[in-house]
Amino acid sequence: MNRRGTGERTVARVGAVALVLGLGLGAGGCGLLFEDPGAPEPRPADDAAGMPTMPEDTVSAPGSEVAGRTGPLDTADPRDPSVRAALAEAGGLPAGLGTLRQEEIAIRVRRGELEMFVVPLHEGVTRTAAPDTWERLSALALSHRRWFRERTGSDAPYRLFLVALYSEAEPLAFEADELTLVSGGLRLRHVMLRGLTPGWDQQRLQPGESQMAVYAFPPEVVLSGDLEVEYQEVRSRDWSRILPVVEAERRRVRTRVGGT
Repeated sequence: MNRRGTGERTVARVGAVALVLGLGLGAGGCGLLFEDPGAPEPRPADDAAGMPTMPEDTVSAPGSEVAGRTGPLDTADPRDPSVRAALAEAGGLPAGLGTLRQEEIAIRVRRGELEMFVVPLHEGVTRTAAPDTWERLSALALSHRRWFRERTGSDAPYRLFLVALYSEAEPLAFEADELTLVSGGLRLRHVMLRGLTPGWDQQRLQPGESQMAVYAFPPEVVLSGDLEVEYQEVRSRDWSRILPVVEAERRRVRTRVGGT
């Protein structure tokens, strides 16, 4: 076995995780929160090499205090059903004190050369992420809660997920509708989705390219228990590993501010 080649591929894949998720965060920070939901959404910019730029997580130094940091929900109308739904998800967890990296809360699915990263846009999960990451994901979630509510005419508390697809080596087609969740023994399909990148509707990836969308799943999706992600014949049980990490971070955040 060529150990050098294997190591290089491993490093490349680790970089791909950060790259794809970082691009998703960039989409969340592009002003979607402040735009009319019916207006065309801005597209993430690529760098000179054709690869998307990636904002880095900012983790506060040990002992520093960022409690009270203003986020998307602080400047929004509290009467807005989308805001109320997000605050209900937060469950009183303080914002801006998390330290997790975005890839630590991403469910990873791999089918051949296709890599898929599924990030819950649940406020109780995103508040465990580093402050900059939380702000972007929270803004992305809030803008899409409003968008889905206007399109469906329903105030149902849909479970939103950022889905990012990546192919490293070869062109690939993907089937957006074949992503399902299994929660509480129920197999659930999305109610609606919204593409974030220009090529999403073509459902095809070029080498080194990522495509992203926000999916709205039914409220029956429960993040406090077993959750599996299925794409075609492949199933990921990553959430069983991620959930204890998220729960431990919640406890750490509450302890830091003297909560229970």
